[in-house]
Amino acid sequence: MKIKNINPIVTIFIISIFLEGLDAFSIYSIPAPWLGVILILGLFIFNYFFGYDYAFDELPSLKIWLFYIFSITVIRALSFDNTLPEYATTTFTQYISLRLLKLFGFIAVIWAVHLISNHLNIEKIIEYLVYVGVIISLLSLYSYFSYFLEIPDFTRSRPGSGGWTQPIKRACSVLRNYGTFREPSFLAVWLAPTVPLTFFLARKNRYWYFVSIVPLFSIVLTRSLTGVISVIFAFLIASLVWTIRNKSFNLNILIPILMILIISFLGNSLSYKFPALDPSMCPPESVDKCNCSLYDNKLDEAKNSESITKSIFTRLTLISSGGIDAFENISFLINHISSENIKIIGDGLGASNIDYTYKFEEMSKQEKDGEAAYRNPGQIVSFNNLYANIYLSGGLIGLFWFLSIIFKLFKRLVNNFNDLNLYLFINLLIILLMYFFQAEELSFSLAISIGLITLNDKNE
Repeated sequence: MKIKNINPIVTIFIISIFLEGLDAFSIYSIPAPWLGVILILGLFIFNYFFGYDYAFDELPSLKIWLFYIFSITVIRALSFDNTLPEYATTTFTQYISLRLLKLFGFIAVIWAVHLISNHLNIEKIIEYLVYVGVIISLLSLYSYFSYFLEIPDFTRSRPGSGGWTQPIKRACSVLRNYGTFREPSFLAVWLAPTVPLTFFLARKNRYWYFVSIVPLFSIVLTRSLTGVISVIFAFLIASLVWTIRNKSFNLNILIPILMILIISFLGNSLSYKFPALDPSMCPPESVDKCNCSLYDNKLDEAKNSESITKSIFTRLTLISSGGIDAFENISFLINHISSENIKIIGDGLGASNIDYTYKFEEMSKQEKDGEAAYRNPGQIVSFNNLYANIYLSGGLIGLFWFLSIIFKLFKRLVNNFNDLNLYLFINLLIILLMYFFQAEELSFSLAISIGLITLNDKNE
């Protein structure tokens, strides 16, 4: 990669993606990912007013869908009468505005992928994206091993996802790889889509097989069930579809799965157990108050195991045997959705989260030593599920519309199932699988995936 030859437009794009990977940091109190959104939107606005290089005309149905979600959100916000939870970090107007900003940023990233194709071919775009992922992975590994080597970890300047100081040193737990993110699972979700892109590059140059070890190690050390299993399942499903579609077996598709399993077993020697914290160091209104005796079921035991393989794969077994109710957050979400009337149009982005927050508090309330304890006291609760978010925010119309767009993208890929489309298929599938259990907002990763798919389709 020759940095000096990178076009300024490409540079802005790369920087914006990199900033999105700095989830745990703020610059002048502005979260770095939001600066990435602002940067990419600035590029979009500049192009719109000055007509620079490229007019984006792909996926008109997606643009109309985004306008539909935007309209519902604005209309609902104008009549919203609920107050924000006690520990909300923004006003209601700011909260809704940030949701809309992310919406605009999403379509801007798709457009930007097409814009930079004027300067780079699609393989080179993928290469730059992978390098950004590798840099984030290396930073995360530095953070992880800083505890082993007793060197300073990053000073994370953004509050954790709960609104308080990021509790990396948790009571009764082993070290998980937070990297540049506020939650280990956030890091896994961000890195996982880069894995198939790395293995696509490895088809022509084995150097990339060695490079792939870095993000895979980083993902495994997060101990994120969502990240690891989504990658494995996506490659398995892709292998099946490829075999049926092309009537031949592609052994290369299984290499990433084998590497993940090997790295998981090797990672067992890289476990760092934190000493129990003093209760005064726990987050405010913490349910457990650093009381390790509360971790008394098999799922908690597996989650806090010093064995990475037990932490990830035993949890999968337990959750699978326990059915959907074993996913506690999903169980709460299903109860919430079933208690509501069928939503044809929806409540708008943000407003649906606030409505859910107050019901979630009641559903998750526990009695501890005769006192009521809440899982997320005074915080706006995430759905941790994109599809639920789209349904509650945009109704059945919004959800079915979105799913039809996704179906058409998969159809494009499978109809011309060459090597590139195979790995773009896996990339998109990983993202969509993770949306069931972790992410709830339209991400840069999905936007990049859609951008690459439509770009390749246009070129062909």
